[in-house]
Amino acid sequence: MTSRGDRHAARLGPGMMLLAATPGIAPYQRVLGIRQIPYRGPIIRVLAGVLGNMAPREDLLMLPDQGVVFQRCAYRVGDLVDGIAIRQEEAPSNFTAIDILLEGYAGILVQGATLEMGMPIASSSEHLRRLPVDNAITTQIALVSAQIALEADAGSGEPPPPQPLAFVAPKAAAGPLPSLKLPLQKQQ
Repeated sequence: MTSRGDRHAARLGPGMMLLAATPGIAPYQRVLGIRQIPYRGPIIRVLAGVLGNMAPREDLLMLPDQGVVFQRCAYRVGDLVDGIAIRQEEAPSNFTAIDILLEGYAGILVQGATLEMGMPIASSSEHLRRLPVDNAITTQIALVSAQIALEADAGSGEPPPPQPLAFVAPKAAAGPLPSLKLPLQKQQ
């Protein structure tokens, strides 16, 4: 996201201004340079919508060490791999990584997702402090992955597998719950 709207990363150039998506950082960061680096090896595919608020809008391919902001904290995207919504793949033979050099350290918007750019500094905003992956974040990603899998199954035309029945007691029940009486089957 530039000061003049969305622009493909390969078309960025020195002097352009990118929107910094993190509080406490100047609203725009000046692009000092762009490098296109042929890359072979593992890449991480982040499916559309995994990072919340419909972000990213399209699948993103990133190098494993790329920092990504999720739930207001920064994580190494390679540590978020769950094999479903965030998965590791081999880079295609013609894959080119784009390295954006900014004046400072910031999170920038890419397809609606916030990605780390630059080298972190000790006084980094809390929103860009890189954290180790914990159970809370893996659970959140698992929930999103399950939703994506359900949506994919719904689009496949096949009926979803039967789910177990669950009975939920009313929250505002006054007194004991009525018993559920089912007819007994006759034994033969």
